[in-house]
Amino acid sequence: MKLSRILVVDDNHLMLTLLVGLLQQEGYRHVDKAYSGKEAVSKFLQTRPDVIFMDIEMPDFSGIETLKAIKEFGTTSQVVMVTATPTAENVKQAKFAGACGFLVKPVSAAKLSSAVDQCIEQAGKTEGDIELFICE
Repeated sequence: MKLSRILVVDDNHLMLTLLVGLLQQEGYRHVDKAYSGKEAVSKFLQTRPDVIFMDIEMPDFSGIETLKAIKEFGTTSQVVMVTATPTAENVKQAKFAGACGFLVKPVSAAKLSSAVDQCIEQAGKTEGDIELFICE
């Protein structure tokens, strides 16, 4: 069992269920989920996850807006953006807002697990954001 606390944020119920299931399949047991940016900020404050996987396109707050709101708390939580639309502008905005990584849907269990491991390893060394951008 892997002890990292993870939050998955996606407004698509099927995608959210899939990502949470993949992480649990990889041995992560502390996986929480949020369906919106507003809910993500609330869950972040409650659980203080080590790693957050967040969709970019959501109806209330975009993933970028939610990332900025979370980073205002001075957190060392590592945020990996997950999207089906990997535009250069999305990547640029994500990096500028403080994301440590970027994954393109569909995402495999192995890539999710690798991203978590890299985030946790680097967070301990830098106490902040890292350069993990995995654009595949």
